[in-house]
Amino acid sequence: MGSVAAFPLMAGVLGHSVRNRRAYLAAVEERARRAEESRDGEARRRVAEERVRIARELHDLVAHQITLANAQATVAAHLFDIRPEQTRKSLRELVETTGHALDELRSTVGLLRQSGDTAGPAEPAPGLSRLPALLASFRGAGLEVSVEQEGPARPLAPGVDLTAYRIVQEALTNVTKHAATSTARVHLAWSRDRVTVTVADDGEGAVAVPGRPPGHGLIGMRERATAAGGQLSASRRPEGGFLVCAELPLPPARPGGAP
Repeated sequence: MGSVAAFPLMAGVLGHSVRNRRAYLAAVEERARRAEESRDGEARRRVAEERVRIARELHDLVAHQITLANAQATVAAHLFDIRPEQTRKSLRELVETTGHALDELRSTVGLLRQSGDTAGPAEPAPGLSRLPALLASFRGAGLEVSVEQEGPARPLAPGVDLTAYRIVQEALTNVTKHAATSTARVHLAWSRDRVTVTVADDGEGAVAVPGRPPGHGLIGMRERATAAGGQLSASRRPEGGFLVCAELPLPPARPGGAP
């Protein structure tokens, strides 16, 4: 009789164990499902960020090169009959500009085709070390750019270095397109914890063109500065012209002053 009475008790224990096991498996499956959704969401977020980054790079380099090419072609057309030698010089510069544009486009779009360890060595990202060549390209298009430095220059983190370069490039591109002036100034001020990049002109400022949608240059510059841990302001100057000012962080200095 005792053995028979024990059967319901054993059945109840087994049933409870089975229910606990099922609940445990269901909880494990739910956690796995949520983890998979989280991974998918993170992957989508990273893809979106990469698309924005590539779009920003393409916008900056295409706007810059096309603006220079347009300016050089305009000069060549204006001087075609009266100064043939100057026209030939402008056309040579136009060929160089479009060649550089194609090289940069191939380099940037080539990033989309790279995957894993099969990717070849990438072209180094531009930085302030390439500023002289950048300013020379604008001078060739008819914009006389002066540059001043205040304080000893210090190395920048690669992302910040690229940001500083692109901000100068985009700001000068806007001057060429909109300011109706032939001069601009670039100023780099180095302090203990930041570099301040300023681009100023004394032109008429941006002029809206009927039928043309507004550009995204200022938006892109602000996004770049914020992503690099800095900030950017842009406004008309009281004395005339336009001013773009970006403050970007410097890496902390080590004891003895070495970065």
